[in-house]
Amino acid sequence: MKLLRLTLAFLGLTAAAAAQNIEFAATPYEAPAFSATFPSPDPGKDKPGVSYSFDDITTKAGTPTKLHNYTLSLYNDADAFLVLYCDIANARGDVAALDRMLDGALTQLDNAKPGPKTDSTLSGLPARAVAATGSYTHGQTTFNVTAYERIMVQNSRVWQAIVICDQTTSCTETDANKFFNSIKVR
Repeated sequence: MKLLRLTLAFLGLTAAAAAQNIEFAATPYEAPAFSATFPSPDPGKDKPGVSYSFDDITTKAGTPTKLHNYTLSLYNDADAFLVLYCDIANARGDVAALDRMLDGALTQLDNAKPGPKTDSTLSGLPARAVAATGSYTHGQTTFNVTAYERIMVQNSRVWQAIVICDQTTSCTETDANKFFNSIKVR
């Protein structure tokens, strides 16, 4: 799915920093469609807070829509915490459709080794989740990464939460789950 292909395409992961612990912000980040508690950036080392961008995309059915992306990059872009959403008419939220969307995201990793897809929640709504390891090439550098992802459909809106960590940092599944569980869609 193009939605997820765009996600990793613009992350631009760079050289990883020495292992550090993730510290989450004391207050949630407030966006128009959701709130979430992102990690606290390290002043002087990380970009200042969550950045918003959007891409005009065309769905598989040929319908134009906007992919909204809220990203926090840490440790010189070695780790990223993302919330993405887009509106798709007739979006399916059944297990098979969500699993196909998860598979689409994993195609962006070279040599992806996913764990099993599992039932989960995102903002209290049914979701599907997966964790995977693989590699990502940016320029002439290849990075080993672990990706954690949850995806769900709320009416016609597809929500995706992703945590991507270079394996030299200490971003864990616990960190990813803390982030995922803090997301509240409106």
